[in-house]
Amino acid sequence: MIFLNDQLFSGWGEVSFKIKASIKGADFDIARRTIELKCPQCQAANSVTLGQVQREETVTCMGCKKNLKLVDKDKSVAKTVSKVNEAMDDLKKAVEDLGR
Repeated sequence: MIFLNDQLFSGWGEVSFKIKASIKGADFDIARRTIELKCPQCQAANSVTLGQVQREETVTCMGCKKNLKLVDKDKSVAKTVSKVNEAMDDLKKAVEDLGR
């Protein structure tokens, strides 16, 4: 059964629908997501973004106030951020193409 505007549609023939699709929050960037790292000195939890790790920034520990140098070993964070953001762009395009 197919309902159109709360009315039962019955009949033979071709029925087509135009789909209007969009993604809200399409400016998704995984580099802005936070992760929690423990200080090797005092074990205090420190929130940093994946972008900070990607850029290998130095942050100050919230506990002992020592500088913590973030290291993206083998550029694994940078590669993952790039792949996830590309996948999100592909998803956004695919959803937008649904209505065409």
